[in-house]
Amino acid sequence: MTSSKSLLRYTKKMNDHRQELLAEEGAFSDLAQLLIDRDVKRVFLVSGKQTQKLKLYDSFVEKLQNSGIRCFVWAKVDKLAENSVIETCATECSTYNCEAIVAFGGGAVIDVAKMVSVWLKNPEYSLYQMRGINRIPKSGIPLYVVSTTCSGAESSACSILHDADKQLSLYYSQYLVPDVTVLDPDLVLRLPMENMASAAILALSHAVEAFISPMAKEFPADKANIQIAIPIYFSYLEKSYKHGAGNDVYLQMMMAPYYTGVGTRRIGFGPAHSLIMYVAAKYGEVPGRVASILLPAVLEYEFDEVKEDLAQLALASHLCSARATMEEAAKAFISGFKSLCRRVDMPSSLPFLKLEDMGDIVRMAMYDAKLWGCPKKVNLKAGVSILKKARYSE
Repeated sequence: MTSSKSLLRYTKKMNDHRQELLAEEGAFSDLAQLLIDRDVKRVFLVSGKQTQKLKLYDSFVEKLQNSGIRCFVWAKVDKLAENSVIETCATECSTYNCEAIVAFGGGAVIDVAKMVSVWLKNPEYSLYQMRGINRIPKSGIPLYVVSTTCSGAESSACSILHDADKQLSLYYSQYLVPDVTVLDPDLVLRLPMENMASAAILALSHAVEAFISPMAKEFPADKANIQIAIPIYFSYLEKSYKHGAGNDVYLQMMMAPYYTGVGTRRIGFGPAHSLIMYVAAKYGEVPGRVASILLPAVLEYEFDEVKEDLAQLALASHLCSARATMEEAAKAFISGFKSLCRRVDMPSSLPFLKLEDMGDIVRMAMYDAKLWGCPKKVNLKAGVSILKKARYSE
């Protein structure tokens, strides 16, 4: 794994990706017309196993087929994808000679589609050779993403997979930014809200870590995108989760992870992200539910180093009085995050964490966290202490 200096060198030179955004009611239907207008003849649609049962994209496929476009559906993604899934998916897409990929789903589906897109244009490289920073030589085939769970993957520059040994593999490249992203609030109303809530909490954790990262000062425009996003989570996530709002609120809630993904393209994440992903992978848990406990534990560990940024976020999100001291405001932000998680039925602790697993989890997370800008270095003792706190947190 390369270092945060390598990431900074690359992201400073990263080209801006002019991503098209379709964000409104009925945008998913507009995507079908866009593909028709662009004279695409063969489309490969990637989705999750459960999503296919909901028949959310049947009318989309029918509209394409009625216009003479052949659409091949591959609905085999389940949670975090393994390398073998990428290989199988890419083989089928190549067999059908598809000109474009449409990813319909959450972060795992989008990550698979990203890697299939670039691998088809870089067949001489293995997935192992492309992992890391700036290891993907050429852009992929056109990728259209329909986000359904507010994950932020729809606008980010990274993809996360399992390798053969169940280790996490990170791919980071400007070529992983989708060409077109669709945010359609009509889709949110037809999907389980707990999926949206957990994905949004994970995206919020990404946003917070990016904002407090030492690398953020190098990219003020990206940090500004994140500062726009974070108050939206606090204003609209609970309303969306409880179905107590209209499509305008759902669209706002979908925009927050989009801004987060844009903001993290250059800044990246932080140590909490690495811990979250390894804990989730180890126990087969949903990353957002893990993030609801681990992010506050990491922020409390980093408190002295990040309290100024947390105070700024608390004021922007209306979580404290304007007369609060910096320390009071920073603590209010952590309390506000915990409160939001409780209101959308996230867990209050992670009792499944086993003491005998903690050392290995922290070692792997520490290795990966070298990539990110960490406000405070996490050593083995501190990492285990954070996990113990998460296990018994209430």
